[in-house]
Amino acid sequence: MPRLYGASAFAFKVGTVQAFVNTSTSSVIHDNISDLIDADEDLPVLQYPAQKRVYTLTKAVAEADILAANRKNGDSSMLTVSLRPATAFGERDTICMGKIVDVCRQGKGKFQVGAGKNEYDFIYVGNLAEAHILAAQALLRTYEKPVPPLETRVDGQTFNVTNDERILFWEFQRRISAAIGFPIKDEDIKIIPKWLALLMAVIGEYIIWIRSFGNRQPSVTRESVRLITIIRTLNGDKAKRVLGYTPKANILEGIERGGKWFVEEAKQAEAGKKVN
Repeated sequence: MPRLYGASAFAFKVGTVQAFVNTSTSSVIHDNISDLIDADEDLPVLQYPAQKRVYTLTKAVAEADILAANRKNGDSSMLTVSLRPATAFGERDTICMGKIVDVCRQGKGKFQVGAGKNEYDFIYVGNLAEAHILAAQALLRTYEKPVPPLETRVDGQTFNVTNDERILFWEFQRRISAAIGFPIKDEDIKIIPKWLALLMAVIGEYIIWIRSFGNRQPSVTRESVRLITIIRTLNGDKAKRVLGYTPKANILEGIERGGKWFVEEAKQAEAGKKVN
């Protein structure tokens, strides 16, 4: 049997954990350079050097470790599953929505890199939480029972989870900008050619590397330029069919909820400054 590490090892050692739901990432099957179109769970997990992002490599290792723990001691032992979310956004999200909010507050939301025709799959954090609950419930129903048929099996499986609706990346950004009080008119959009953005990123990376002796990264990198100009869509049919997952909030509702949170958070931060 494979040796277990980290959280899965602790959960297995306790001996009373019945269901373990892992939050992986859809990036484990993506090189973050080329287009990813309607990708399903059958695509192979990328390893170095095809996968160069350290974060994603660690997520892939964790996923493999957790899935290896599934039914390790038979039908009465811990069941595991791994969810691979599309890019998540919403309240308290500092990675995706938070960065876009910062860009828009700086007045840079009007800038678009490339033709702007690249579709993306996202998932609202509330829907992602619901998917985790459904996965856990499915595992608990199967606990101490024989392995079910593959078409209905949850334990030992991976599932893509999305909002089940695609949106152009740049429309997504401008919707967020409007939700936090910075609407952008079509005539105000400034398009930067992808080649120029990549050139600027190379120059920026080089300058920052020299000035920081290799200890810092610029805010705009070649990787970030590629990520905002490629197609990145997932096939989430398996989660809908097997888990019974259906998004409760659509993309626009999620953006509105997230936008309200960021606006309120900014107000509270400003009020705190005045008190101090």
